[in-house]
Amino acid sequence: MQLVSDLQQRPKKGRLKIEKRIVLLYDLCSVVQFTVFLIHTVTTMIGANRTFQRSIIVNNEFKLAPAIVFKTRNCIYSTSRSIYAFQDVNMTFTPSSVNDVFVDQAIQMRLAIFICVVTFVVGGVNRMMVEMNLFVVKYRNFYFWKDIVSATELILLAYVAQIAAAVSPPKNLLHDYLRHCGIEGNAYLPFISTVNLWVFVGVGYFTYALGLAIYLNNTTPKYGIMTPQEIEEYKAWLRARRAEHEQSRLLIEEARKAHARIHMMSTADYRIGSEMPVVAAPMMPPYPYPMMPGAGPNQMAYPQPYPYPYPYPFPYGGYQGLMPPPLPPPSMAMPDAGMPGGGHHLPPPQMFGAGMMLPQSPMQYDMAPEMVPGAALPVNDAPQPPINMPRRRIVPNMAHGNSTVYQ
Repeated sequence: MQLVSDLQQRPKKGRLKIEKRIVLLYDLCSVVQFTVFLIHTVTTMIGANRTFQRSIIVNNEFKLAPAIVFKTRNCIYSTSRSIYAFQDVNMTFTPSSVNDVFVDQAIQMRLAIFICVVTFVVGGVNRMMVEMNLFVVKYRNFYFWKDIVSATELILLAYVAQIAAAVSPPKNLLHDYLRHCGIEGNAYLPFISTVNLWVFVGVGYFTYALGLAIYLNNTTPKYGIMTPQEIEEYKAWLRARRAEHEQSRLLIEEARKAHARIHMMSTADYRIGSEMPVVAAPMMPPYPYPMMPGAGPNQMAYPQPYPYPYPYPFPYGGYQGLMPPPLPPPSMAMPDAGMPGGGHHLPPPQMFGAGMMLPQSPMQYDMAPEMVPGAALPVNDAPQPPINMPRRRIVPNMAHGNSTVYQ
């Protein structure tokens, strides 16, 4: 029932003139449908109340009214008709068997009333969405398209037409039966016309046919029946709409990337080894090392060599108070955590400077004061760490067979 596609949708104040005028026609069609529905409902209820003892709206035994029973007490009617999918069927109606045909027609007429109510409500919702210029109802990730409402209304209209076609054979049979039995009145249910149902269905399909014709006229030619001014406005609006869609697409893509980064950061394992207890290491005292009270000039302040294996002390390394990497406690040490090729009795590689940061100063290891000609040596004559410690190599000795020697 929309006259333009969702890609040609315009703001409500900028809609085409034909879109504003078609709403009035849809309202007129709704009024016609409601009128014929009321006529059909009222006439059906009046005829049913005169034909049956109780109302057909509620479930009952559908007993015929005493007047019809009295007038048809001795009436027998035989005929040959084509009914439903059968042709040339010989039928004989008696006062005891004709009641089934009355019940069949009454049920079909009652069903037509209820289906017409549902169809009118769905059609009203559909036309209201056209007036509101609404193509889809969105709620979070749920999309409800208006086309579903239109398809439902078309199916219900087809159902009403099927009921109107199915009620005609029993109605014609009962009409001829009552005339054969001498009943001349037209107030009974078999004399109620089904034209109102066909008008109801025809008006509903007319609105869709007219809307489809105008829709094709708007889409098959590029701009349809729009004026030149409306065409320019539509072009400008279409460019703005496409730019807005592109911007929205870029924003959605950036949001997805940011969400993916946050998800990766939240799920990544950055706590490897965090269960190991952290052993606080003391700061390395600056050089020269403090002397023990009463110690000699060549005696350090510690009873054993300085435990931190940084290659050079403060004047040579350039870092005052450098913290060496902490070592794991003995309880967590690995069995073979000594030197490569040795056992657990050997010191770990960290004691020889393995894995420690290089001093960030212009001075290199091979440019220590001891190796620079004319450089002043330290005043303190305490034992200094070796400048370059050679690494032990294990090489085979051919003179002793396969035994290894150290070099």
